[in-house]
Amino acid sequence: MVFTERNNMMQTSLYGRVSKLLESYEWSDCSFSVSGRNFKAHRLIMGISSPVFKAMFYGPLSTSDDIIIADIEPDIFQLLIVYIYTDKVEISCIEHAFELLYAAKKYLLEDLREKCIDYIKANLSVDNVISVLNFSEYIQEDPLITDSLKLFCEHAKYLFNESLENITSSSLKIILESNDINISERDLIVFAFQWAKVTCCSNGVADTFENRRKCLVDNHLFKLLRFSILSDKDLEIILNEDTNAKEAIELAEITKMNICNLNDSSCIKMTRNALKVREHICHRRFLRSSAPLVVDGQNNTIHVKMQVDKTIFINSLCVPTRMSPQINFHSDDAMLYSEQFSVTVTCETDNCIIKSTNFMNTVEYDSNVFIEFSEPCVLQKDKWYVINFSWPSGGCYSNRYIVVQRDVVVHQKVKFHFEDTVSDGSFLESLKFSL
Repeated sequence: MVFTERNNMMQTSLYGRVSKLLESYEWSDCSFSVSGRNFKAHRLIMGISSPVFKAMFYGPLSTSDDIIIADIEPDIFQLLIVYIYTDKVEISCIEHAFELLYAAKKYLLEDLREKCIDYIKANLSVDNVISVLNFSEYIQEDPLITDSLKLFCEHAKYLFNESLENITSSSLKIILESNDINISERDLIVFAFQWAKVTCCSNGVADTFENRRKCLVDNHLFKLLRFSILSDKDLEIILNEDTNAKEAIELAEITKMNICNLNDSSCIKMTRNALKVREHICHRRFLRSSAPLVVDGQNNTIHVKMQVDKTIFINSLCVPTRMSPQINFHSDDAMLYSEQFSVTVTCETDNCIIKSTNFMNTVEYDSNVFIEFSEPCVLQKDKWYVINFSWPSGGCYSNRYIVVQRDVVVHQKVKFHFEDTVSDGSFLESLKFSL
């Protein structure tokens, strides 16, 4: 037994033995200079790991001088070296994954490339999707382009509103080429011309109709706008959306130019399809039962604070109904009552109401109800939001609701944090959302 344990200690893995060379620099015979930092290494190990390093050290143009690396940051090169010596990599953020992916492609390290792609895909969200799409198009990584384009198109209107200026021309071209997107053609055309306006301004070009149109034409975007499928009502809305007469005239001219070319074979007449967004449920973890919540004419408001580590789109909230009265029921109708309250969602940062709705329906005692939003309610990452439930004030009534104590929720992809103002319990039980 003692012999076996000693033998196992001596027979460490090859990577375990090689990694010791990286730590000690023993027998190192090559050096890299990266932005002023020096990295010692071993030609043989670098050469057998990458055909680029093999050619660098053993090819006809090999050199014994320090290798200057000008296009990779020191921290990223450190990750690259550690991976070559240990076959392991610890990526801390998506920006590092981008840079390491570039390095992996440069030195033809296919396994490291796949690890970087897997990390980016696993951490793809609405908060970084434009960066991923821009980078993926630049570096030509089809798996990332496919995933990031799909996520962008699922939440296109929100992303255009929030980060229009961050979209590159090549990324916008991919977006406009897509036949599946959750935005109307009318809005897509408006956003395209807004993008052209931003681009003109950033390039120091006068913001005129001709320059916007030229910007779209020069970037091969104008022909991708599907004016031919717009209805008369859509055209009217486009013209009426901007109160600036000059802008309205310009949009009218755009429309006329394209309507005149409807018979052109290059004109795209296909209507884009809406994408179905996957819905998730966040169930708050049950801890224990609490005393019933009493709502009356004086105590008629409940607050729930929440925060998420990724931007999400809430579709509905689940809350309990009232406790059944202490009487004997003789019919099914007696198990029902009319529930009525209002819901507002406020961003705590600026005290701005971002969503407001009224709930009024006949529901069953001792059950749960989902409050559906007509449009998803956007909760941005790392911000605190207050969900307010209010019943009619005044009057003589007293309603009792069963509440339970609940805990912080860690979803598969999102971490939720809740703070309940209800003493020793929570009125919000769960919510449905999309990413």
